Amino acid sequence: MEKRKKKQRMTVIYLFLSTCLTLILLVSLHCHSESNNTKTKEAVTKTNGASAVLVMRNVEGEEVTFQTKDNIVIVGTLWEAAKQPSPAILCLHQWRSDRSAYNKIAQTLCANGFTVLAIDMRGNGSSQKNSDGKRVKPDRIAREDVSAAIVFLRSRKSVDGTRIGILGASYGSSNALLYAASDKSIKTVVLLSPGLNYFNVLPTEPSAKQYGSRPIFAAASSEDMRSVGAIQRFNELLPNGLESIILENAGHGTAMLDTSAELTTRILAFFLKNL
Repeated sequence: MEKRKKKQRMTVIYLFLSTCLTLILLVSLHCHSESNNTKTKEAVTKTNGASAVLVMRNVEGEEVTFQTKDNIVIVGTLWEAAKQPSPAILCLHQWRSDRSAYNKIAQTLCANGFTVLAIDMRGNGSSQKNSDGKRVKPDRIAREDVSAAIVFLRSRKSVDGTRIGILGASYGSSNALLYAASDKSIKTVVLLSPGLNYFNVLPTEPSAKQYGSRPIFAAASSEDMRSVGAIQRFNELLPNGLESIILENAGHGTAMLDTSAELTTRILAFFLKNL
């Protein structure tokens, strides 16, 4: 009887130790897998002397709202950087689009140390009403939206209000340049598929002249001849020229972010260098 009990105790101990060893092995394999996954999500890019580790991971965004001076309720998504206060980037979508066009690059920028705010400009996406609940129409001139967004960013403790840049696409790029030209505190802008006078209401040449020597980056696709021409014209007007990239068959505006991984790395390197 005593031998049988002793044998049973030994069996229990053996099973316990075996289970512990199995769990240790599984944890070790999981950690090794996570390490490898992290490495596959990092890539080093070097652009015009600037180098950056491109970290791509899911970063949770927060829906925010604020009001313009003319009482339009603007809805946006805010991604706050882990290290604060951080430089901030305001993202402006193209016509007939919304803030979701920036979801992917916003998370990449946030993972690399930037607080990012992407907004629906008036009459687009979720920015459909004023403070009285009345519906508003889309407007190609969005200066008040941009101004209110900059005020909102500077009100956040997570943001270094002296280090703000703007990323805009198509008519959003025009609104970015027009605003930045008159607000010298904006450190830099990135223009995707810029134009010289979108819809004949957004002339950008005077703003390019007014923008001064601050750094600027622009991108267009080779078949988008008007945007290519706008970049060439800006290069003539800006005292220090501009950094640019012409892609092949990449589409218009934020569509280029989906077709060209190089564009995201160039934008990241540019912001890291200049913001």
